[in-house]
Amino acid sequence: MKKLLLSSLLFSSFVLSACSSGVNDVKPVESKNIKEVCLKGSIRKAPDEIVEALTKSLKQKRITARLVKKDEGCSHILHFSVKGNSKIIARARLDLRDSNKLSLGSVSYKHRGDEADRVKQVGLQGQTDLMINELFKNN
Repeated sequence: MKKLLLSSLLFSSFVLSACSSGVNDVKPVESKNIKEVCLKGSIRKAPDEIVEALTKSLKQKRITARLVKKDEGCSHILHFSVKGNSKIIARARLDLRDSNKLSLGSVSYKHRGDEADRVKQVGLQGQTDLMINELFKNN
């Protein structure tokens, strides 16, 4: 009985810690030689500074970024779907694809649990830093 209780507690703490980070469904990018990405996505329901925040987060990984409407001339395209208010992200999905539209890595994000408290401290830039760091954790 004690083993069952201990196992349940360990599993619960693992699940809660995974949920509290805000990031889930992570498939990190394996390629280490990505130097530039094109940003493509809808900014209609996104925070006002989302493109700038993503660009700054990518720059910390030594990756330059530019916003595009079409994939032409881009060897790597970071497709993003972001919903939130004018200041923070509520939900997001980032998917890095090559010019053949093959997914190279992706990450999903939800603003919930302990992440809500963290966001009060770090804001939008902290949210995008977390997602980009998880997506490019092998770089």
